[in-house]
Amino acid sequence: MNQYRYADIQIGQTESFSIKITQDMENKFREISGDVNPLHFDDNYAIEVSNGKYQQHVCFGMLTASLYSTVAGVYMPGKYSLIHSFDEISFLNPVFAGDVLTVEAKVANKNDSLNLINLKIAIKNQNNKTVSKAKMKIIVLK
Repeated sequence: MNQYRYADIQIGQTESFSIKITQDMENKFREISGDVNPLHFDDNYAIEVSNGKYQQHVCFGMLTASLYSTVAGVYMPGKYSLIHSFDEISFLNPVFAGDVLTVEAKVANKNDSLNLINLKIAIKNQNNKTVSKAKMKIIVLK
């Protein structure tokens, strides 16, 4: 876990990590969220409802979005983070079990009066296709 202090963070600084999405992660998310939409577990339903566009069930968008919390709480700034708000979250392409996602956050600007950083974040799959992006504000507690 990183421990960036506000004074240490520079505009343009980046942090990234990668993670493989598994069916176990999806099952745990389903249990926690209560979202039992068949698009997220039934391959045949996903194929049918997408007219063959998807060949398997689609991962929960909010499971993918939970990686934004990991960015703030572990990587940028890490230990001293308190998520303030999101200006934007977009889901641009589906994620499937087995995908390897790379999350990259870049410090877009800083607000010295609030000890607040603005991050631009992109999540890409193993084919370098952007699956989600966000703009997030984080208060740096130290």
